[in-house]
Amino acid sequence: MGFELMLFALVTFGALVTSITGLGGGTLILAGLLLVYPPELAIPLHSFTQLSANGLRVALFFRMVNWKVVGAYALLMVPFTWLAAKLFHLVDPNWLKILVGSLILLSVMPFKFKPKHEPKLLTFVTLGALSGFLGIFVGAVGPMVTPFFSRLKLPRDGILSTKSAGQMMLQLTKILAFSKAADVDFISLKTYVIPLFFGALIGVGLSLPISSRIPDDKLDKAVDIMLILIALKVIIEGVKALFY
Repeated sequence: MGFELMLFALVTFGALVTSITGLGGGTLILAGLLLVYPPELAIPLHSFTQLSANGLRVALFFRMVNWKVVGAYALLMVPFTWLAAKLFHLVDPNWLKILVGSLILLSVMPFKFKPKHEPKLLTFVTLGALSGFLGIFVGAVGPMVTPFFSRLKLPRDGILSTKSAGQMMLQLTKILAFSKAADVDFISLKTYVIPLFFGALIGVGLSLPISSRIPDDKLDKAVDIMLILIALKVIIEGVKALFY
């Protein structure tokens, strides 16, 4: 029971962070899962947390979603996700740890190159294909896609809900691909899935009354520090298993 409560708390906090800032929570959840599970289990489980959290955000702000962008993002997602799932078991889990840890570190680095123009729909088609393929191996692609969604000419809630709708489609596609193409048995993992699922929903619910009371910059810094520490631990574990 204590282990399930720890997972529940981790996912609740991660969903809360994402709902307030729009970034970091999903990566934080994945990083925490990697401390407990091997990548071949952590990455599929992570999809359930993101599916539930993003699904609730879409339901709450349904009218603000730009469905043209979501449709473009999802257009090539299925074939590329399916292809990656077929290759998933061919990759050494320790290399997956190093890859995911490295990308987490990369996600917290400040980049000065920030285009100001609104991306075209074709950009989201390409982004969806990349998200589908890479998402199978690295789990959290939020840091990669957020700069594109954040440049949409929409209000803050519109940007967050549109991104959430796109990520909801991605996670649903990943779950189907993991189940059918990579033979991941989610039924046998229900003990882990249930606390992850409800933790994500509660995290989103908690964000509604408190989002305006927490300064984004202070929360971002705290999350970045946690991500750096966890990512370094995950990388070190992967390197030790490979070379020592």
